[in-house]
Amino acid sequence: MISEASVKKVLARIDPREVIDLTASLVRCNTVWDPRAGTSEKPAAELAARWAGQRGFDVTMEEVAPGRPNVIVRWEAGPGSRALMFEGHTDVVTAGDRTRWQYDPFGARIENGRMFGRGTNDTKGNLAAMLVAMAALKAADIPLAGALIGGVLCDEEGMMTGVQHFIDQGHADTVTAAVICEPQDGLICIAQKGAVRARFVIGGRMSHGAMPLSGLNPAPAVARIIDGLAALESDAIKLPGKDPLLGWPSFTPTVIQAPAQGPPQLNVMPGEAEILVDVRTTPDQQHDAIRSALLELAEQTARETDRHYRELDRHLDLQRPDDLSVTVEFLSDRPCTRTDETDPVVASAVWASRRIENREPEFAGVPGATDGTFLWSCKNIPIVTMGAGDREVPHQVDEWVDLDQLVNTARIYALTALHYLDPEMVG
Repeated sequence: MISEASVKKVLARIDPREVIDLTASLVRCNTVWDPRAGTSEKPAAELAARWAGQRGFDVTMEEVAPGRPNVIVRWEAGPGSRALMFEGHTDVVTAGDRTRWQYDPFGARIENGRMFGRGTNDTKGNLAAMLVAMAALKAADIPLAGALIGGVLCDEEGMMTGVQHFIDQGHADTVTAAVICEPQDGLICIAQKGAVRARFVIGGRMSHGAMPLSGLNPAPAVARIIDGLAALESDAIKLPGKDPLLGWPSFTPTVIQAPAQGPPQLNVMPGEAEILVDVRTTPDQQHDAIRSALLELAEQTARETDRHYRELDRHLDLQRPDDLSVTVEFLSDRPCTRTDETDPVVASAVWASRRIENREPEFAGVPGATDGTFLWSCKNIPIVTMGAGDREVPHQVDEWVDLDQLVNTARIYALTALHYLDPEMVG
């Protein structure tokens, strides 16, 4: 049993003002990855490294790509085989049209108990909370068994190169569990949807819009692919159906471009079209089967569209020399994750949440992928995703986080680590 004195000692080390001030400092760093504008994760990474170094942590900064560093914060708390990782990312998505914002996206304005700004919710607030939690546990000077590792990683919003570099450099080799610090509104998320991303390219032949018969329009193939994706989604909704934690699977065309490159013109029939597809999966789906279905959709679309044009040409007494082509390229494949409810890191998160919130926590799933996807799939590390912030707010205009919830999240993170590294729990 963890003593009440230990709990109070750790919680006393968490200063709400420190959580809020560190969040504000991170938010004021414009860390949108935009080489043309000259912005990157570097200012926030340097800030986090400096902050952790001042509190006696071992800090390592590694460049993943120019201007895109990872920061690894480590503390050997005591002898033991367990190593708990807290992970948060430094990059944020674009603010978009700033005229639509009521608040400065990088101003960290506080109003009515909320902080507004890009990254307050996703996920600089939770990054600050995890660092303060780690520092509180270290300062409390309570006997612990194992290590604490903070992964302050770049490029979560893109291709997740930060966490992949972290793994490639061997930093995950000793990690036995991880808390992924993302906005989940106080829920304990033990599952994440998988993702298959694909690009369909439809090749026809460009022509004048007034003379379409001299070219080969990719538009009919585009329509067939969109219909085919809807049919695949309908089949997945029927079987495997709705996952109790993750909800429904989906096959979503997100980007449809014709022409695939260059500006569109009203009087030009494009010679090529492109469709980007974001498939989100649940654990009962097989990614190999999904990839095969998308390949078959490409082949079927090419066959049916070619047949359509041959029949049209016969009717019009034409003979166009080129066949339409449809190819599919797979851009990424991220598996679903699920951590067993009986895993020690889940038990620690439940205990901590119950202790701070004074209620039974609720299990849920993450609708998208996180850096934890790679920790789970590449290194078999059990993960829990939890943190402050409304789950619908990330990437929105006037993004915000509730400051009371954020401070409580720092407390939950600290007690999760206290429980997970408790010598009696480890022994």
